[in-house]
Amino acid sequence: MPTLFDFSQTIRNLNKEKKFSETLKFFKENKAEFKPEDIGLNKFIVYEMISALIETNHYDVIFTFIEQHNVVLDEKNFGYLLKKFKDKPSVNWAVVNKFCDLVSVENLATDCKTIEVERKGEKKPMELASDKENWFAFKTKALFETQQYHECFDLSKKALETFEKFHYSNEVWFARRIALSKKHLGNSEEALNELLQVLRRKKEWFIQNEVAEIYKENGDFDKAFKYAIEAINNFGDLEYKVGLLVLIANILEQKQEKELSFRHYMLSKLLRQQEEWKVPQTLDYALKNLGFAQTPLEQLPNLKRELKNYWNTFKPEQSKTFHKPKIITNQNFEGEIVRILHDNERGKVGFIKSNGKEHYFSVNPNYHSISDISVGTKVLFEILPPKDDKKEQTRIKKIIV
Repeated sequence: MPTLFDFSQTIRNLNKEKKFSETLKFFKENKAEFKPEDIGLNKFIVYEMISALIETNHYDVIFTFIEQHNVVLDEKNFGYLLKKFKDKPSVNWAVVNKFCDLVSVENLATDCKTIEVERKGEKKPMELASDKENWFAFKTKALFETQQYHECFDLSKKALETFEKFHYSNEVWFARRIALSKKHLGNSEEALNELLQVLRRKKEWFIQNEVAEIYKENGDFDKAFKYAIEAINNFGDLEYKVGLLVLIANILEQKQEKELSFRHYMLSKLLRQQEEWKVPQTLDYALKNLGFAQTPLEQLPNLKRELKNYWNTFKPEQSKTFHKPKIITNQNFEGEIVRILHDNERGKVGFIKSNGKEHYFSVNPNYHSISDISVGTKVLFEILPPKDDKKEQTRIKKIIV
């Protein structure tokens, strides 16, 4: 008969080899050898079992396992388990919300660990958020995504009052959730004013998009168009702005600019087709309703170029100082992710190693394979030419299996 230690080691080793289904099978076949409370009190077994259940998407079983074995979660492991939910391709925020309730936030650690990261060839210290701050970040996000706007509003306010120092710009994201909760609760005027304040601190395209949406809902199409164009011209991959393109198309349609509206709808559809994403029926309906001949997928580069030239006409006049352009041809490279610096609701940031050289990368939170991006992942990427005298950028094109 195996000891409880042997039992826990076998489970740990199976998980290490990513044989999560075998972990669950082994546990089921051997758990009767031990008292439920002995299993529940073993923090190593509890951690590995919940990890395996998360990895295999057996979310309901997590809570059954906890109940049957009288598990009291170890607060020191809670943060690691919580992060595993967010690493899934599609986050189940209802489960995250319920999981957060398994611990008392007051018992979570408030100390901030420091790690060493390499930037521009120099190693520098970087402070991480505490488990308590991470709990507030996950819980408020889960409340918002599950449309519990009153609770999200209250808890986001409490978060801002709880910490003197924030990490990963969490103070901005809490303020944004407060504003968006107000919008969903029917107070769009206050929501707009608060989002404009958030925008002064973080000029992110998706916040400009949210501001534009409120102006559109209020019937102020000129201001809606202004912020929507600023958003489309802001930094961020065009592929993740397909919803923004629809918003611009809606506004242009209201302004009776039918052909321009059609082109923006069309670009949104072609980008979705290129990425093999589902095209909403409402988008197809909008295109048919405008009545112009649809553009084939092979004309996507031309349509993208035409509309970028149109958007550029709304940019503030650039400095007339002449800079000789650097001619760099985009190339595809294979590499391996060697470090993750940030992993939060803004996406993932880190370094890819290829041919002995490390390249900085940044991935949008809406990237369809973001959960697969971790240390050791092999990727195909391209190096983009530097813009406005900034350093080169890399763009992950696909995961290499």
